[in-house]
Amino acid sequence: MEFFTVLDQIVILFLLLVVGYWARASGALDQQGIQGLTSFLVRFALPAMIIGSLQVPFSDQLLAQGKEVLLLSLIFYLIAFIVAWPLPRILGVTGPGSGTYQFLLAFPNVAFMGYPVITAIFGKGALFYASLYMLPFNLLAFTVGILMLKRTGGGLSDLDPKILLNPGVTAVVVGLIFFLTSFTLPGPIGGAVTLLGDLTTPLSMVVIGGVLAEMALKSVFSNWRVYVVSAMRLLLVPLLTWAILRSFITDPLMLGVPVILAAMPSAANAVLLAEEYKSDAELASQGVFISTLFCIITIPMIAELVA
Repeated sequence: MEFFTVLDQIVILFLLLVVGYWARASGALDQQGIQGLTSFLVRFALPAMIIGSLQVPFSDQLLAQGKEVLLLSLIFYLIAFIVAWPLPRILGVTGPGSGTYQFLLAFPNVAFMGYPVITAIFGKGALFYASLYMLPFNLLAFTVGILMLKRTGGGLSDLDPKILLNPGVTAVVVGLIFFLTSFTLPGPIGGAVTLLGDLTTPLSMVVIGGVLAEMALKSVFSNWRVYVVSAMRLLLVPLLTWAILRSFITDPLMLGVPVILAAMPSAANAVLLAEEYKSDAELASQGVFISTLFCIITIPMIAELVA
């Protein structure tokens, strides 16, 4: 495993976060600017990234492998949701913040960090499998995840059917149709979609940095619950995934990809969606920051199990 390659990717993300922090602290970005960037990411850049990741030539072999990967990804998210469900009671929190903790634990940073780390460990050939893991991620993050973030104690009664008509879910459906029908976006349109999707990672880290700049620095590191959730996100969930999948998966790649993706820090989407849906964006930023900070230690540890 190329430790320093993984380290480089994490440092790059942190530098982008610092840029966002500096931009907000210096006044180059104000609160309205951060909200505008967030809406742009959720409504345009993220959907473009989803559609672009599915612009892969269709084949029966890929379809068969895809079905297996999707099944494994559903097993992973089942594990993550089972662990996340009692989390608010364990942490002793109630109200909207409880759902933010659940989101931070249940959803890993598959796209923004998962792709480069998977490439560093397994090579570019593994990116197709990582892309397939994005399908249930986006579908669940933009449905169950939003429900978590909007949570006020009412459970499923909080679910607004309009949530299902958001850009993320629409992009998943469109991307799947394109993949299954072997439809390739025309050159200029495909290029534009790719470039638009490529904005997601840098802009999302800038937004997180901007949100952090609005908080007292002491509060970023003083919330003990964030450390508990980060430890569960970075160690407990991937170790459970590895322990369960290794009993019936023999292919090192098919085992390694879900375990490594499960070891990613909390998804940056937590901040974007929390900001967009008026949830606790500050808490989400704390979780993303702390888990990303410590993943430099934990990802190499988890990779030793599968690489």
